[in-house]
Amino acid sequence: MSNSSYVYASGRVSGLEESLLSKRIWNQLLTADDKDEVLRILGETWYGTLLQVEKESGFEAALKGAVSLAEEELLELSDEPAFRDGILLRRDVRNARYIWKSFASGNDGEVEVEAAGLIPTDVLKRVWGDDLEVDSLPELFKAALEEIQALHSPAAVELDKILDKLAAKVESNNLGQMTQPVCTIPKVKIELRNFLIASRNRSEELSPVVMQSMLFSGGYHSTSEVVEALRTNKLPQLLQETAGFEMAASALEAGLESGSFLAFQRESDSMLLDILERAKSQMFSSGPLAAYVLARELETSHLKLIVAGKAAGIDTSRLTTRIPRG
Repeated sequence: MSNSSYVYASGRVSGLEESLLSKRIWNQLLTADDKDEVLRILGETWYGTLLQVEKESGFEAALKGAVSLAEEELLELSDEPAFRDGILLRRDVRNARYIWKSFASGNDGEVEVEAAGLIPTDVLKRVWGDDLEVDSLPELFKAALEEIQALHSPAAVELDKILDKLAAKVESNNLGQMTQPVCTIPKVKIELRNFLIASRNRSEELSPVVMQSMLFSGGYHSTSEVVEALRTNKLPQLLQETAGFEMAASALEAGLESGSFLAFQRESDSMLLDILERAKSQMFSSGPLAAYVLARELETSHLKLIVAGKAAGIDTSRLTTRIPRG
C-alpha cells in the first residue's frame, strides 16, 4: 500500500474506533446488577443494532456479527497479503471448528457458520468423508483434520486443543509477518497461554511428554523450557526473563500461591491491549487496521465474560479482577 492509502485507511479506522466501548460504558457493564441490565446498556451502544438484528439467534450471534463487520471493513481497506490472509484464514479456522466438531460428535456438520475466508465451507464439510478432497486443504488444516479423525470418540476438550493449535499457527504465520508491534501478538499470546496451562496443571501427575503435548510452539520460551520450569517450580522466574513480562510473572506467582489465575489472565489481556494501543500509532502500516479488528475481538471476548458472569451471579469485584476494563 502507498503512504496515501495508509493515511486514508488510518482515517477510516479512527472513525471505526469510536464505536469501541468507552471506559464509562465498561464501568456501567461491570457494575450492572444482572445480565438483563448488561444487555440494556449494550442496546444503547453501537452493539444495539446487532442485538436487534440477531434477536432470535441471540447474544453470541451478535458478537460474531460484530467481529465479521470489523473484518469486512478492513478487507476493503488493505491489500497487504499477510494481513488479508490472516483475517480470512482465521475465519476458516473458526468455521472448521464449528463443522468438524459437529461431525466428531456424530452430527451432520450442518451448523451455523461465518462467511468463508479462503476455504469454502462446503469444502470443510466434504473433507470429513472424502479423502480425495483432503488434499485441497492448506497443510495446517489437513494436519489438524487428520489428527482429529485419528482420535476415537474425542472429547470436546481434545478437539479444542487441536483446533486451538491450528488457530495459533495460522495467526503466527500471518500476523507474525507484519510490522512491529503487531507481529509480536501471536508470540505474546502463545507465551502467556503456555504458562497458564502449565500453572493450572501443576498439581496433576502428568509426564513431561504429556505436559509438553498440551503446550503451543512459537512462544518466547520453548515448550521443553516451560515443562522444565514447571518441574523445578520456577515458572514465574522463567517468564520474568523476557522483557515486558515482569508484571505478568508477578501475577503468575501470586496465582500459584492462591490457586486463582484471574489476575494473571487480566494482566495477559492488558499486555495485548497495550500492544494494540501502540499499533494504532503506526500510521504508514497495517498496524491501525490490525489493531482495530483485534481490539474488536478482545472486546467481544470480554463482553462474553461479563454476560456469563452476570448470568452466574458473579460479583463485580471478581469480574474486575479478571477483565482489564473500566
